[in-house]
Amino acid sequence: MHHGLPLPGSDQVSERPPLEAPRSSGDRTLVRDRWWRDPYLVVAIPVGLWAILVTLRHTWTSDFLLHLATVDSLARDLWDPVDPLVGQASGSPYYSPYALLLGATKAATGLSARTVLEFAGMVNVALLLFALRRFCRHLGGGRLAAALALVFTLLLWGIAPVAWSGFLGLYSLSWIMCYPSVIGTALMLLVWDAFLRHRSRPEGMGALATVALLGALVVLIHPFTAVSMTIGLVAFVLADPKAALRARPLGLAAGAAAAFLLVMAWPWSDVSTLFGAAGSFNTIHKVLITNVVKDGGFAAYGLALVGLPALATGGRRPLGRELQILFLLAVTVISVGAATGSYGLARAIPVAMLPLHLALASYLAERAKGWRPYAAVALIACCVGLYGESAGLIRAYWRNVSPATLRAWGAPPPAPSYDHVLEGIEPGEVVITDDWALGRLVNARGAYTVVPAWPYPFVDEAARTRDTTAFFAPDTAPRDRLAIAERYGVTCALVTRDRAILKRDALPGFTVTARMTFPRAVRLCRS
Repeated sequence: MHHGLPLPGSDQVSERPPLEAPRSSGDRTLVRDRWWRDPYLVVAIPVGLWAILVTLRHTWTSDFLLHLATVDSLARDLWDPVDPLVGQASGSPYYSPYALLLGATKAATGLSARTVLEFAGMVNVALLLFALRRFCRHLGGGRLAAALALVFTLLLWGIAPVAWSGFLGLYSLSWIMCYPSVIGTALMLLVWDAFLRHRSRPEGMGALATVALLGALVVLIHPFTAVSMTIGLVAFVLADPKAALRARPLGLAAGAAAAFLLVMAWPWSDVSTLFGAAGSFNTIHKVLITNVVKDGGFAAYGLALVGLPALATGGRRPLGRELQILFLLAVTVISVGAATGSYGLARAIPVAMLPLHLALASYLAERAKGWRPYAAVALIACCVGLYGESAGLIRAYWRNVSPATLRAWGAPPPAPSYDHVLEGIEPGEVVITDDWALGRLVNARGAYTVVPAWPYPFVDEAARTRDTTAFFAPDTAPRDRLAIAERYGVTCALVTRDRAILKRDALPGFTVTARMTFPRAVRLCRS
């Protein structure tokens, strides 16, 4: 990649302009008087309304149930909570400052965990919109660059986008807006903004304190995002080492030390335990690497490549070198993860996409010579991206639709309801089940399962899985089955298939308390 070459026909000057030109008081007055003409608001306000409509649908799945369990567990005991999945380990890596705030809100207000999470999702989207706008002040192209950056961040992914925590395409965001990754990404952008301000004006310590405090929060809230945040900070240092050295290196070291101490002092979880168990999460992330390899990655991520020419030739634009190095570092990290089997590093994919989106927004907003054909290509890519992300738009549709219509729209069908057998499960109870998806619903009610319904290497999953298999095996003696139930304090069993456990005296002391025929499920509880 040759840094600093403008696109053909551009009229860019050779010197890099400052990251943020100071405004006179007259300029500030003009901006204040005409805030309603800010193009960023033209895009951001509809996005905020879309988030509200999605929330009002009250349809969530997957990790939303995990976060329900986390908030419920913290609300029951803020100071010494057991883990939200199996109820045995003391504390949990999921007990971040974000989760603690939501748990405290539920405990103080009496609202349901679902309501608290849904409200948090809307706040997260608002904070993300604010953080992106603030970070985009360092780009060339003024306010229009921020508006374009938001459009590209939501649309320029692929025709079959990935719905995953930390991925900010419209479809993915419609499911994950209340997840810790969203507020983590917003705080990451604010950390980057504060670091760039400190690098350019190192005389004050306010920006550096912001980096330390918010950086510690990112590590505690979402460690995967903390990896991406670190990649960005390293890129900003490498892009201008002299400025970084001028920016009080001792102060930077002190800020890093302060952030480290804040993280290690957090009493609700041990982050070092999470990093030590990171390898156990590899398998679930392998699909992200597979999406890169399959079809050259175009189906999932290819539309972002429309920003590659702007990124490759944008070294002289504001933040140009920083974005180039950020992209190269992120791609390197992802490649190392793919080559070594450390698939969790694929969570850096969003931070590899971001420089492509931002560079394209900066170039088009500057309207250099020859920008019109490029803008036409970007517009076509956005239209294709809108088609790919259309399921995210559908999520905001306020009427009930049939499963056939959902399939035609490309949206997932509604999950079958197990409410009848779940109604008797109380928070804090321990349930053993032969279906992991049903186990997730149990956790969402504030109850615990014998086998964690999500990857959870902080307990002996293998032993718990063996015991669960033996519990439901037809040749297990009733006394052995009862011993397993006693070992884990099981109060109820949920059965979804024909099992010997449903026969008379197969589980002494338990009786059938609820049955369903579709979907098939039986609940047995201690009599």
